[in-house]
Amino acid sequence: MTNKIRFPDGREVDIQDVIGFLYGLSRSDVEVLHVLTCKGEKMSTEDLAEALKVTKASISKSINNLLYKGLINREKVTEDEKRKGRPAYVYWVNKEELYERVIADMISLANTMKNDFKAHVQLAVVPA
Repeated sequence: MTNKIRFPDGREVDIQDVIGFLYGLSRSDVEVLHVLTCKGEKMSTEDLAEALKVTKASISKSINNLLYKGLINREKVTEDEKRKGRPAYVYWVNKEELYERVIADMISLANTMKNDFKAHVQLAVVPA
């Protein structure tokens, strides 16, 4: 299974890089999204930090960005009600929702590009 998109000129780009570009994600954001998508299960920041071999602090910024952009889901862990301190959360990706969102946004981007490029080409042509 390939994770690359081939352009008409033969260049190949990783699908994760395209998603990162589409949503303005950092490399760390893309890696967190990728792990959550591939694992297909709810994960804590500890789980993510262990999977990516980074600190929990470095995961937090990516989690917040992905939540803000609506690309991942969050659920408060309620099984440990007597726990003191900050509430614990788990994060996950609804693969079907993510797929539909990315496809819709790519179609919207293609339409915007088409219209903007058409206007650009028309402006570039100077009548004689």
